[in-house]
Amino acid sequence: MTGSSLPPHDMPLDTVLVTGPTGLLGHALVTALLERGTEVRALVRDEHRARQVLPDRPGLRLVPGDVTDVSGFASRLRGCDAVFHLAAYFREYYQPHADVDLLMRTNVRAVHELLHAAAETGVPTVVHTSSTGALAPDPARGPADEDTPNGSADQRHAYRASKVRAEQVVADFTARYAEHGVRVPMVLPGWMWGPGDSGPTSAGRLFLAVATGQVRALPRVGNHLVDARDVADALVAAALRGRPGRRYIAAGRWHTLAEISAGIVRAAGSGTVPRQIPAGTALGLAALAETAARFSGRTPVATRTGIRTLMEGHHARFSSTRATRELGVTFRPLHQTLADQAAWHRVRGQLPLDAAPAGRR
Repeated sequence: MTGSSLPPHDMPLDTVLVTGPTGLLGHALVTALLERGTEVRALVRDEHRARQVLPDRPGLRLVPGDVTDVSGFASRLRGCDAVFHLAAYFREYYQPHADVDLLMRTNVRAVHELLHAAAETGVPTVVHTSSTGALAPDPARGPADEDTPNGSADQRHAYRASKVRAEQVVADFTARYAEHGVRVPMVLPGWMWGPGDSGPTSAGRLFLAVATGQVRALPRVGNHLVDARDVADALVAAALRGRPGRRYIAAGRWHTLAEISAGIVRAAGSGTVPRQIPAGTALGLAALAETAARFSGRTPVATRTGIRTLMEGHHARFSSTRATRELGVTFRPLHQTLADQAAWHRVRGQLPLDAAPAGRR
C-alpha cells in the first residue's frame, strides 16, 4: 500500500499515547486531545514536573518511561488508537556541548523501535513529528513543499540530519504497510511559538528576553513562525485522515525577527524592540553570550548554532497548502500567538501582571 491510499475518516481517538508531552508542542497537543475527550497516556521521565506542566484533567494518565528505551513502556501502547511521537533531542542541540550520540538515539533509533512496538501491540496509527529542517529548499524554485527533496543525512547540522534519517525510517516502514498495517503520516512544523513553552525553547527564551529588555540587538533575518496549537491541530487531523507515509508541512507564515520582536513588545506591554544588526555580528555576540553563560551557569539567550540556523533559514520559504487542503489546518495570526504567549507568561509570574499591551494602558 502506498501513500496515495486514503484511511477511513471516522478513525477513533478514544485512547492515545503521546511522547514528549511536556514540551511546547506536547502541551498544546495534550490540551487539544483532552478537550476532545480523549484519554491521553503521556510518556514522561519526570512525573512531578509533568504534573506541574500538563493540564490537570481526569483523562490524563502519566506513563513513566524514556523514549530511548521503548521496551520499558511498550506494553502501554496496547489498546491505543494512535501514538503521537513528539519526543526529540531538539532544545538541547542548540546549546553548547550538545550530545550528538544521544540526539541520534533519541531522534532516529527510537523512531525505529517505536514503530515496530506499535506494530507488535496492534496500534493502527503513529503520527510522526518531523521538521521543515529536514527539507532542502531551493529559493530559486519557489516555496518548498512535501515533494521537495530532503537534505543530506550526513550534513553538518546534526539535528536536521537526524530528522532526515528519521523520515527514511518512516519511509522504509511504510513500504511494508501491507505487512504490519500501521499508518504513519508525518507533520513537519516550522519554528513553533505560543503558550505552554515551559522548557523553554529558543522561542520562549527570545520572547522573555525581548519582553524584559535583556536583548538589545537581533540579526537581520527572518523565518517561518507557527503557533504550536495549530501544529497540534495538524497532528490530530493527520491521525484522523492522514495518508500512510505522507508528509504535511505546518509552517505558518514567514516573519522577520524585527516584526516578531515588535509584536512581543506590543503583546507584553514592556521591553524595547532590539535594533537589527548583520547576522555575522550576531554570531560574534552569541559567542560572547556562550562564554558568559559558562561562567554564570545560565542558559544563553542566543547561541552560534541557533544564529547559524536562522541565517540558513532566512531565504527558505515553505508551503502549507497540502495541510490546509487535506487536513483543514488553519494558522493563527502572529499578534494572536504573541498575545496568548504573553498572557501565559504573566500567569506564571515571568511578566508583570499589571503589564498591558502597548496602546492599551
